[in-house]
Amino acid sequence: MRLLSGKIFKSLIRACEAWKLIEKNLSIIKISKQNVEIDKALGYFIADDVTAEIDLPPFDKSAVDGFAVRSEDLTSASLYNPALLRIIGEVKIGSKPEIVLKSGEAARIDTGAPLPVGADAVIGIEDCNLLGEYVEATKRVTPYANVVRKGEDVKKGEVVLKKGSRLHPWDIALLKGLGVDAVSVFSPVGVALISIGNELGDDISILEKGGIIDTNKTHLLNLLRQYPVNVEDFGIVKDLKEYIEKALSKAASRNQLIITTGGVSVGLRDYTAKVVESLGEVVFHGVAIRPGMPVAFGKIGESLVFMLPGNPVAAYINYKLFVENALLFLFKSNIHSFPITAKLENKIPSTVGYMEFARVKLFREKEVEARLVRRKGSSILSSIVHSDGVVAIPEDSEGLKEGTLVKVYLHTRPWIGVLSMGDRL
Repeated sequence: MRLLSGKIFKSLIRACEAWKLIEKNLSIIKISKQNVEIDKALGYFIADDVTAEIDLPPFDKSAVDGFAVRSEDLTSASLYNPALLRIIGEVKIGSKPEIVLKSGEAARIDTGAPLPVGADAVIGIEDCNLLGEYVEATKRVTPYANVVRKGEDVKKGEVVLKKGSRLHPWDIALLKGLGVDAVSVFSPVGVALISIGNELGDDISILEKGGIIDTNKTHLLNLLRQYPVNVEDFGIVKDLKEYIEKALSKAASRNQLIITTGGVSVGLRDYTAKVVESLGEVVFHGVAIRPGMPVAFGKIGESLVFMLPGNPVAAYINYKLFVENALLFLFKSNIHSFPITAKLENKIPSTVGYMEFARVKLFREKEVEARLVRRKGSSILSSIVHSDGVVAIPEDSEGLKEGTLVKVYLHTRPWIGVLSMGDRL
C-alpha cells in the first residue's frame, strides 16, 4: 500500500484533536439570517432571542366551567352552610365580559373565558346548586382559585426562546399564541453530497455486475434532512481524478460544506484526499477511531470538505462525530445532549490507541443494561439498525469489563459529549 504525501494519512490523530481542527476552520463559513413565517419555521435555529411582546394569557381566565365570584363572599361557604349568590349574567369563551360583579353576585363562566371585573375566583359547577336566578356555592374558595392568571404562562418582556434554540412543534405553538408571525433564524447551509466509487450504483441491477448499491447517499440525505440544509446531490462519481476534481470544484463554487464518501483510504485508486490537496488543503487525514479511521477533512476556497470512508458504518460514525456537530456549531446551537447511563451486559475488548465505537442495544431488567450488537465490521449497516446507540471506548483503554457503567450515545440524538465538549457545544 502506497502512502500519500503531506498530511494525507501520514499519522493518526485523536478524535478530540480532529474536532479542534474542524472547529478552528468553521469560522470561514458565514451563516446569514432570514425571517421565516412561523408556520414554516420547524427545525430552524433561532438567530436572535425571541422576547414576548404580550402576556400569555393576556387576561385572567377561568380554568373550569362554573361561576365567577368574589372570594370574600364565600369565606364561610360549606356544604351545610352554602353561600347564596344572584346570577347576573354569563361570560362565554371568546367574548369580552361587559358585566361588573358586585358583592353577593355571580356570573356563569366557561373554561378559558376572561374573568369579569369584580371577580377574583371561580367555583366549579360541581360545587354549586342552581336555584332559578340564584346559585348556592357549597365550598369556600380563595382568591384566584380556579383562575389562570394573566402572564402565568409567559410574561411580557420575557425571553421565550434563546439564540441557538431549535424550533420544535411546541415552540412554534407557543410563539403562535404570542402573536408571532415570523421569526429570525439562521439561513440553511448549502451542502454538496458526492459518492465516489466505480463499484457503486443506484439500484439492484449493479449487483449483477459485482457492484454495490450506494446506501451512503440515501443514509446521509436523510440524516441531513433533520437540519435546515440545502443539499445538492452530485450523484455517483467514478474513481478518476479528473471526474473527482470536476465534481469537487463545482461543489465548492456553490456550497459551504462538501461531504464525500469513498476513495479516502490509501489505495492506488483512492484519489479523494489527493484531489482536495491539489485544489486546496487537507487539514488532516486519518483519525484514531474504529470504525472510520480513514476520514479526512480539508477545504477548497471557502468551502469545507468532510471526506468520509465508503463503508456505511464508518461513514455514519464520522457523520455523527464530525459533520452533525459542525452543523450544530454553525447554527450556534444550544442543544443539550445527555447520554443514557447503562450497565454492560458483557465484556467489550478494545485496542489501545483507538477510540472504538461499540454498537449496543438497551434493555431493562432490574436496571438499564447495554448489550453488545457487534464489535467489528465497518460495513455492517444492520449493526446500526439493531442497536440503540454506541459506547465510545477511550483510546487508552484495553476494553470494558462486564458490569461497567457506560454512557450510551443514542442514534437519535447528537453525540456531543463524545468529543469532550460537555453536554453541549
